[in-house]
Amino acid sequence: MLWKPRQATALSLILACAGTVLVPGQGQAQQARGYTDTGVNGVADGVTSPNISVGQGELGVPRDDGSTEEVTGQQRSAAGVNPYAASGNDGWAGADPASVSQARSQVRDQDLVERTARYYGTSRNSEELSSDNVSDADYTADRGKTVLHPKRLGVFDQNHVDQRELVIKPYIEVGQVADAYLSPKHQVLTYSEAAAGLEAYINGRNNQGVVSLRFERNFGESGQGSGNAFSGLARLSSAIIPNTLRVDYGGYANQTYVTPGGATIGTVPVSGDALTQVYSVYAGPALTTHLGDVAVDGHYRLGYTKIGNTPLTVTTPGAPVLAAGDIFDHSTVQDARLSLGTRPGELAPVGLGADAGFYKENASNLAQQIIDKHVRGEVTVPLSGDLAAVGGVGFEDVVVTSHDAVHDANGLPVVDASGHYVTDFAGPRYVAFDTRGLIYDAGVIWRPSRRTNLEVHVGRRYGGFSAYGTLTYQPDSRSAVNIVFYDNLAGFGGDLTNSLFNLPTQFQTVRDAITGNLSSCVSSLSSGTCLAGVLGQTNSAIYRSQGLTATYGVQLGRFQTGVAFGYNRRRYIGSPNTVLASVDGKVDRYVWAAGYVTREIDENSRFEATIDAYRFQSGLTSTGDLTAIRAVALYQRHLSQHLEAHASLALDGISRDNLDDAWSMSGAVSMRYIF
Repeated sequence: MLWKPRQATALSLILACAGTVLVPGQGQAQQARGYTDTGVNGVADGVTSPNISVGQGELGVPRDDGSTEEVTGQQRSAAGVNPYAASGNDGWAGADPASVSQARSQVRDQDLVERTARYYGTSRNSEELSSDNVSDADYTADRGKTVLHPKRLGVFDQNHVDQRELVIKPYIEVGQVADAYLSPKHQVLTYSEAAAGLEAYINGRNNQGVVSLRFERNFGESGQGSGNAFSGLARLSSAIIPNTLRVDYGGYANQTYVTPGGATIGTVPVSGDALTQVYSVYAGPALTTHLGDVAVDGHYRLGYTKIGNTPLTVTTPGAPVLAAGDIFDHSTVQDARLSLGTRPGELAPVGLGADAGFYKENASNLAQQIIDKHVRGEVTVPLSGDLAAVGGVGFEDVVVTSHDAVHDANGLPVVDASGHYVTDFAGPRYVAFDTRGLIYDAGVIWRPSRRTNLEVHVGRRYGGFSAYGTLTYQPDSRSAVNIVFYDNLAGFGGDLTNSLFNLPTQFQTVRDAITGNLSSCVSSLSSGTCLAGVLGQTNSAIYRSQGLTATYGVQLGRFQTGVAFGYNRRRYIGSPNTVLASVDGKVDRYVWAAGYVTREIDENSRFEATIDAYRFQSGLTSTGDLTAIRAVALYQRHLSQHLEAHASLALDGISRDNLDDAWSMSGAVSMRYIF
């Protein structure tokens, strides 16, 4: 079917001016690892139980009766503090322990009575709610402020506790690496590496974020293994108007091996695999304010994603379209949203909300395009102090289109030098997916405490059944459980941009101890810390993505551990009038798991071990299935204030249906100087 632009209507103009897609993106996957980039942060490094001094002046702490309590020189610990315990100047100092226990029990009971008085929807995120800097009074005051989906409502996405506002750690590193291929061939390669990098942590009043950069040059024997590698991750926010307007911006760069079927793997390439570079950047403003009792939240983001030349795309004219995998090239993304909401008991006995969104993604491969517009209203009905029913109804207009490829005299599609199909811009634009009509959903929100949040929605979206939801449980500031299941429509670039935006603004980067590449997860107890589901497949076709991510992490003094699991299902969308017809309706499935353990042996040494496993099932080609595993161990020793020694060992394995199993081991020793 040929695509014709729809005539402008009042509704479409409203849709084009505000909002973003309805459902949370895949990038809202959760925290999977709790260890730090040890080569940069060193041992302890102020991460465990830092203390914060409020200052010399006086702070007014609100009481339930509206008066204030003056607190001077208050000290708080970031870990292991009873959230219901009063501060050091609470008036109970020196009292009889039994009296103190009884008094605090009464306070807890009063707080529980007030919490059950009405349903709440906190405007704070899980990191803030688990922090001891957020009191139950703050928790109660914020109830009902988010009647829509979970979103960022502060200037920054979390209240990170750290004594330092700015940490910059540049470093240089030299090392020697040996790769031993065990099967199907037996070969040992060695190479030297020289690297320079930077780790920066910003935690100021108006600026917050993390920057991690690394450039590496490898020198292999007889030229084998030589090359350059650049990797980096940045997630930053800057306040323009405090507590009202901020700018979010960030980027990602990393190297990965891509199979002919489009799946990404670790560091065990076999015949036909190609090493490629992935880049992605984004930026845009975000608004958070209130108009009386109405909470106002909005954002606009512009993103760009690029995958470097990958010489494994369509190389033989007439080859099956994605059997050789027309790998993603580049795309731009625009994402905007505006939402309004009130809590129950203010303007009405129920909570009221409305939001509008606009999403547009343009991919270079065959000029594929997504235009997604929607408006939606929502009502939140309190059922008890902890439970509420929520329902929404609205209108969506979603269309996916593309051009066809240029064909030669024999009717075969033309391929350019990089292996991508040549787009026929002179031809018409064809419709691959088109839905326009009513959307609706119903669900429940359960928030029994400031540390627990469950939200589940089921309904109609993208012309069919849709379900999504989140579960966050953070019993204290040292552990967290995060589960999210999602349903969205995007391309590779849009999915990656959204995932980067959903990273927290305070985390520790995690790098492979052998290659220096970024891991698919960062270390944080906040949500949105893994990119594994997005990066598992790099095919160019637009897709509908549905899946689940579950993570658990805990930090107990010098010992940290965590596990993560994810499942992603992608159903590809292509017009029957183009070369993408062969992928329309095909499904790829990707399952991944990760685990880690880290232990500070003493004040100068540290041990870490990680394991990653995944299973990819391709619906595009019968020979694309694979199973892979990678385990890495690292020992780090501080020789002086600035000098570190590293020793690491890795084991890789990959099994494919059409090739022999491939196994390899790698070992490395290196020295790092931190300025």
